[in-house]
Amino acid sequence: MSIRFELCSDSNLLAQYYELREQCFRRELGLPDFDGGEDERDRTGHILIARRGDRCVGGARIASGAPVSEQLNELDLVEDACCMWERFVIDPEVRTVQLVRDFCAKLIDASRGLDYEFALVLSSLCNARFYRQCHSALGVGFKIHRSTPDMARGAFEGLEHYLSVAHLATSNRLRIAA
Repeated sequence: MSIRFELCSDSNLLAQYYELREQCFRRELGLPDFDGGEDERDRTGHILIARRGDRCVGGARIASGAPVSEQLNELDLVEDACCMWERFVIDPEVRTVQLVRDFCAKLIDASRGLDYEFALVLSSLCNARFYRQCHSALGVGFKIHRSTPDMARGAFEGLEHYLSVAHLATSNRLRIAA
C-alpha cells in the first residue's frame, strides 16, 4: 500500500500523529517528559500527514505566527509571508531518505497552497543540513542562518537549535532521482 500525503482534519489520524510525535521525540531526542498531545499551535495551524491506509506514519505542523518575530526583521522577512514548520516526524519503521524527501516536497506544496512564501525551521544542525539537501534536490532555496540557543524552550531547552529558511516562492521545479 502506498503512502499518501494530506492536510488532515480527521480526529483519529491526528491522534495517531500526536502519539507518534510523542514517542519519537521522547526516544530520538531524549525528551522523556515530552507531551506530544494536541496544543494551541496544532489547533490554529495545519497538520500535513503521511498515511498508509488508515495509519498515520508521519506528520508536521504548518503554523503561522512565527515565534521568531525578532529574527524576521534581521532576515528582512514579512511575518504574513512566513510559516513555521514544526513537530516534523516520520515513523522509524517506514522512514527512508526518499520518504523524507517526498514529505518535504508535499510540505512545500501545502505551504505554497496556503500562500506562504517562506517557511522557517528550528532544528539541529545535522537536520538542517539534511533538509537543505532535500530542498536543493527539489530546486527550492534553503538557507541555514544561525544558531539560536535562546529559542530552545520548555522540553527543548538544552537541545541545539538552528534557524533555517526555505524560500518557497522560488523554485526550479527540479526533481532529482534518489
